[in-house]
Amino acid sequence: MKHRRYIIELTGGLALYAALLVASNLIDDAYHLTGNARIALALTPMIGAAVAAWAVMRGIWRLDEMQRRIQLDAIAISFLLTALLTFGWGFAEEAGAPRQSAFMIWPLMAVGWLLGVLIARRRYR
Repeated sequence: MKHRRYIIELTGGLALYAALLVASNLIDDAYHLTGNARIALALTPMIGAAVAAWAVMRGIWRLDEMQRRIQLDAIAISFLLTALLTFGWGFAEEAGAPRQSAFMIWPLMAVGWLLGVLIARRRYR
């Protein structure tokens, strides 16, 4: 039952994110806002992202102690991997490598988290 509640909460947050993203793009295309209004409009999908993030936290809080430990290890691995790669890329940019968008950080964190879960599960077998 807890797993189902998590899926519903997370799906709701992601659906809200997607709806706000589509709506903000349509409004931007139709009205060509500028300045602070355009920035505020561009940030509206973050409401859905925040709801999804809250769902993830609630899901973690519902886990038993072993699963929480696995998730903590996974998040630590993801954090460290992301920090090392982005820090290293910053040095590479100074040496002439192309600049990367901040949008690349979240997928990197997600892959790190997945790798972290796989490593932690194996460790606690």
